[in-house]
Order: sequence, then C-alpha cells, then structure tokens
Amino acid sequence: MKKYLVLILIAGLLCIITLHANATLTAHLDRNQIIEGETVLLTIEASGQTSTMPSTQALNEDFDVMGMISGSRINIINGRIDSRTTWTITLAPKRSGELTIPALTINDEQTPVLFLQVSETSAGLSSDTNTPVFIEAEVDKTDPYVQGMVRYTMRVFFAVDLVQGNLSEPKAENAVVQRLGEDREYQAMHDGKPYHVIEREFIIFPQTSGNIMIPGPILDAQIPDNIARRDQFFDRMFSSNRPIRLRGEPITLDVRPRPDQNTSQYWLPAESVELIEDWQPEDNQISVGDPLTRNITIRALGVTGEQLPDLQFSDIDGFKLYPDRAQSDTQNLQHNIQGEKTLRLAYMPTQPGTYTLPALSLHWWDTRTDQERSTTLAERRIEVIPAAGQPQRTFPQTPGAAAINPNENTTQQSAQMADTNQFFTDSGTTNRTSTSSLNHDGWFWTSLVFAALWLITLGLWWRKRRSSPENTQQKKTQTPEAANSRKARKLFHAACQANDAQQTRHYILQWAATHWPQSPLSGLEDLASRLDDPAISAALTTLDRMLYQGNNENWDGRELGKLLIKLPEQNSKATDKNILPGLYAKS
Repeated sequence: MKKYLVLILIAGLLCIITLHANATLTAHLDRNQIIEGETVLLTIEASGQTSTMPSTQALNEDFDVMGMISGSRINIINGRIDSRTTWTITLAPKRSGELTIPALTINDEQTPVLFLQVSETSAGLSSDTNTPVFIEAEVDKTDPYVQGMVRYTMRVFFAVDLVQGNLSEPKAENAVVQRLGEDREYQAMHDGKPYHVIEREFIIFPQTSGNIMIPGPILDAQIPDNIARRDQFFDRMFSSNRPIRLRGEPITLDVRPRPDQNTSQYWLPAESVELIEDWQPEDNQISVGDPLTRNITIRALGVTGEQLPDLQFSDIDGFKLYPDRAQSDTQNLQHNIQGEKTLRLAYMPTQPGTYTLPALSLHWWDTRTDQERSTTLAERRIEVIPAAGQPQRTFPQTPGAAAINPNENTTQQSAQMADTNQFFTDSGTTNRTSTSSLNHDGWFWTSLVFAALWLITLGLWWRKRRSSPENTQQKKTQTPEAANSRKARKLFHAACQANDAQQTRHYILQWAATHWPQSPLSGLEDLASRLDDPAISAALTTLDRMLYQGNNENWDGRELGKLLIKLPEQNSKATDKNILPGLYAKS
C-alpha cells in the first residue's frame, strides 16, 4: 500500500514539473479604451502552479499600481489535470494618450506587450457613458512673500455617487500646510451640466524664497459601473462599482524674499494688524505701591498667533515692570485665519511724580497693498501720588520767610530772601556776618530746648512703663503694626497682578500675621478657615495645590486679588478662637 502512495506522489510531482516546464503566459485588459481618471484591470495568466509574483516596476512610468490580487485553480477533466495561476492588477493611468503596457517577467517568461487608449476628460463626456468625476485646484496668489499666507482650494466635481472617496492633502517641501475649516458642499453647473461639488481649503506658509512646487491632488474613489447593462432592474439589484483615480494639476509658487524696505527687527506679512490695550485701573492717578495692569492684544489677519512677535519692554523711570508670559491663539474664519497674542504687564510705581508711559508701535508688511505699515498705541501720562500714611516731601522754612522752591535758580532765591527778610539791613559784610551769627545762636538754643524736652518725655515714658507693664503690653497687643500690614497687603496684590504664586503666598501670610499677631497661622488652609468664605477658600486651595505640584507658571492671581481686598475686622472671639485655653484657668 505504501508503495502505491509513493508512486502516486512521484507521478503528481512529475506532472506539476511538466506543467511548469510547459507554462505559458497570457495577458489581457478588461478594456482597451478608457477616460482619463478611470482605472483598467490587467489580468495575467500562467499555466501551472507558481508562487512567483510579477514585478510591476516597469509599469510605474505611465501607471499607478493600485492593487494586485493573485489566485490559482486546478481542474481535472477526464483524468487530465489543468492547473493555472492568475494575477489581477489594477492600473490608474498617469496621463492621457496611447499608453504602452510593457512586458512583465515571471519565471524567465514575459507577457505580451499591450496598448491602452486614454481619452481626456472633456473628450469623454457623452450621454451614453457615466459623467466622469473631475477635480481642480487653485491658489489666491502665485508670488507670495516668504512666511506669507497662500490660500489653496481644491474642488471635486461629480454627477454620480462616490464610494470610498479619499482626497489627498497638499504637500510641499519648505512649507507649512494647515487645514482651514470644514468641507463645503454645494451644487454648480459646468459645461451646461449640473454637478455636486465638495470644496476643501488649506493655507500654506512658504518658509524659504524661490520656487516651491505643490503636487496636484489625487482622488481615489469608486463609481457605479453600469455601462454594460441597460436594464434598470438589474442596475438596481446587481450594481457594481469600479475604482477611479483622478489627478489635479500641480501648482508652482514663486516665493519672494523679505523686501529691503522692511526696516523692522521682525518680519510680519499680514493682511491687517491692530493693537488693543486695556488698563486696570483706568484712572490716570494711582498711589505708590498700587500696581497698574496693562493688557496688550495684537490681532492680525492672514497669520497665526505663533507668527506674531514677542514685544520687548523695559523698566520706566519711577516704575518697576513685571511682564507675564504671552498667550497665542489662532482662529479659523471664513476663507481666512486670525492670529492673536495677548501680553500682560504689571507696572509697580516706586516713587511719586508725573510720568509718561511711551507710545508703542508695531511695524508690519501689508500683503494687500504691498507696503510697510505701522500700528501705534498712544502714550499715557500717569500721576503717582504718595501712599496713604506716607509723608510728603517738604522743605524747611525760616520764620517769616516764604517757602523756597529748590528747583528755582539761585538768583530768584536770593531775590525772594532779600524781599522777605526786611528786618535785615543791607549795610555790608559786617551786618551779614552778624545776622549769620544770630541765626546760628537761635538754632542752637532752640535745638537745646527741644533736646531737653525730649529727654524729659523719654524719662516719663520709661517711668510709666515700669509702673504699669500690663497696660503697656495690652496696648501693644491691641494696636497691630498698621504700617507693616498696609505694606504686606500692597505687596500681596502686586504679586497677584504679576501672577507670582510664591510671592503671593509669602505676602498673604505676612499680611495675616500682622492682622493676628497673637495667633500665628499654620498655612493657607488655616487662613481659609478663619476667613470663612467659600470663594476665597477655593482660590486659596487652588494656590496651595499649584505650589505643591510645582506647576505655578500658568497660575492667574487676579481672581484671588479681587476676592481678598481686606481681612475681617478683629474681635475678641476671632483673635482668640485658635488659642487653647489655659489648663488651670481661674474661674
């Protein structure tokens, strides 16, 4: 039995080897004429069984190989074995005209050369065939500036149902491509025939000057294949689809470099630019220690938020400047984009006076009129007054003499002194010397009297303090250091405006320590419990969490500064509520 099985296997192998040796290759197309954008099926058949795949490299010159399917079959008829292998290749022509399908090699055998006639889309339009699908692409300008925006629009026109449609996106070297909005669908007429249109927009920013080529878009889809049948019933029940591939025309951009007329340190090609500012507070008068917040927004059409420049600011006489990190944003508009960048600045006045905050100018290149422009924010005058409780600067006056302005010149001062001090005679050097001696003696005795009175007052205060220490201690306890409290409060609000989380925590605890001197705070959680305000508690919890996580760069302190304007009024219960009673308190 085993001998018969071995003989059968040997015979089968010999048969296969014989079939392989006598294998012949055939090839044919499903159609010899197609319209540009349609696909064609190339079928190759070989007698016998083989696992070798045909090389399609020779087809790449005129065709796109969209897929390949292989199969085999074995038929036994009257004891004769017929074995065959087939390959079905889907081809999409790259151009119109008469194309040649070269010979393909399989196991040292070659397929016959075939020819295909590809008609242009416009020539293939007829009422007897399916209306072909076609695509188009365009740009709003072909000579943009480097980093300037180019609108790229592609449209798909079709009068039949599309199945599994896939439209490629534009790609270009040395350019940034971004999708703009959603697809638009509408109806349109083309050559007197109605079409359904799908429109898709992109924006392209070339990064280098010179020629940049944008390849044409490619559409891969399937459309109904009802050409061979004319029966509507069978068309509905047994409809099939055939794949298509359409190519749009490539577009070349001639990108211009930055013009020599642009003198700015940065390059901003845009369609429009505006500067918007907001001041808090809006008044032109502030006190020393109170922060002045300035929000500047740059808004431009035709650029992204990241393209907008980071403006540089420096300290101004009489102010300390605290800039915050700029925030960028890009909004999609209809057929355009709008970039925004917001800069937040905190000006902290350091001394009284009248100051002028300089104007701010932003230079940019108008791509619509092809010229340089400038957008400016006007200067602003600010009057800084001394803080509450801060003494004004005064100049000493002699009895009977008018106040002397130190800014006036020496000649005017001398004239005023001569007119005012009429009881001095202008009789020469001797009288002037005598007058100086008298003034010196008067100031000496006056200073001596004040020194004696000060020593007497100091002695009485020291005696009173020794006689009643409890009253002195009670007075010290009930009168907190108001100046330190005001200073800590102002520094806390300045840190909130500057979004400095670490400094905010430091100064708010310092402020609270001066408010509750006998009841030290353990932290922000303790402070929240004493304030007993849900909104303030939430803001303090957020601040504490940000500091604990180490992520305090994006913290916004303005909300906490608005909520915590002042600490609650003190009373005996509030002051002592966190102090444990004595173990041996007297009844």
